[in-house]
This record gives sequence, structure tokens and C-alpha cells, in this order.
Amino acid sequence: MLKIAYGGDMGINPINLIDLVESFQERVNQHNIEKIMAMFTEDATFEIVGFSKFAGKQQVKIIFEYDIGVNTNLEFINCKSEGNTVHCQLLERNDRLDAIGIRELKYSSCILTFKDGLIQSFAAEIPPEFVEHNSKILKKFIPWLTENHPDDYARMFMPDGRFIYNRENGRDVVPLLRKWSEEHKTKE
Repeated sequence: MLKIAYGGDMGINPINLIDLVESFQERVNQHNIEKIMAMFTEDATFEIVGFSKFAGKQQVKIIFEYDIGVNTNLEFINCKSEGNTVHCQLLERNDRLDAIGIRELKYSSCILTFKDGLIQSFAAEIPPEFVEHNSKILKKFIPWLTENHPDDYARMFMPDGRFIYNRENGRDVVPLLRKWSEEHKTKE
């Protein structure tokens, strides 16, 4: 496995990038925001390729706060390191996915780039079939939400219709999706 030198207060220590990915996975699954964010550089980026990109540690933190709200668990598998980059397959499970009928989301790819032993960029690609499924759900869920829970909609979405990512909205959207799903099933 590839090791890089990491300079810190304790001198030069070899760091295995795969071990860092495993540590990151553990921290995400523990839902400890301080430990998660300690793994990112100040200029870090987080990208869901083709959909959203967050730049800067504080913006990246928003995504992981949301992930805590929806009870996300990640699993990085088949990781290979090359230079300062780790290529993995990424599996995600969370309560929001479960509420829309998806037990596990398998990303097409996930690339983590490191600088001085910290994550500088995280880029994951969602498979097209998930994008299509999620889009169909949202086209039905959002009108239902605006009609039946307008205060929740106003709190969770910007005036232009973009979702506001934070821990509270992650936590609160799950029971609403479940309620919509139950009502939707009885109407079909």
C-alpha cells in the first residue's frame, strides 16, 4: 500500500491513505462532526459530480451535518491508492434513502484526494438510475409537501426551490418522506 510522509508536531510519520479512508468512514458512521471535519483541509471540496459542489471546510461541513440528520452510514470498498488519491466504490445507507425505497446506494465512483494527510477533495458520482428514481420521487413529494406541510417546505427549501442542507432538515425530511410514501401507496 502507498504511504506518504506527513509532517506534524511529532515529526515525519508514514500515513497509509487507505487507512485514512477507513478512519474517515469510521468517523462518518459515528456521526461525530468534529472528528469528521478534522480530516479535511481548509480549502476542501465536496462534489456529487454533475449535481452539487461545496468549496471550503465550512461548506463541506453542511453536507456532513445533513448526513448526520439522515443517519448516514458509508462503506468504502475496493479502494486503490495512487499518488495522493484513493479511488473507491462507495456504498451509502441512510434513513432518507430507506424512506424512498432504496436500501443502499452504490455510487458509480468515489475519489478522495489528500494533502498533508487530510482530505482535500471528495468527489462521488451517482448512478443514472438513482438520479432518475430520485427525480420521480421529488416530482411527487414536493407538491405534496407544499400542499400538506407548507411551513416545513418554507423552512427546508429556498425561495428558488433548492433544498437547504443542514442537520435539522435532514432529520425532519425523513418522517415527511415516510408519511408521503405511506399516503402515496394507499392511493395507488
